Amino acid sequence: MKMSFLRAKQGVQLTLSTVVIAVLVIIVLIVLIVIFTKGTGGFLNSVTACEDRGGTCVDSAQTCTQSQGSVYRPGKCDGNMVCCIPESNLLNIE
Repeated sequence: MKMSFLRAKQGVQLTLSTVVIAVLVIIVLIVLIVIFTKGTGGFLNSVTACEDRGGTCVDSAQTCTQSQGSVYRPGKCDGNMVCCIPESNLLNIE
């Protein structure tokens, strides 16, 4: 009888440690998600800003191509404007 009680206690101990490890893993994942989503906000804005890429915001894609430029779709511009990068800056994008 004593042996079966010890086995049952060992099973409970194993389950409890598994739950504790699972909770710790979830906490670590939540912290990593917060760090990557909040911490990369400034980086993403600077990468996609039109002026930071050497471009200017123009009224339409046609205006851009007429001025010998290339439309940079990820470039952030206000309203319906598009980001236009001059050909001279295309190879110098950092």
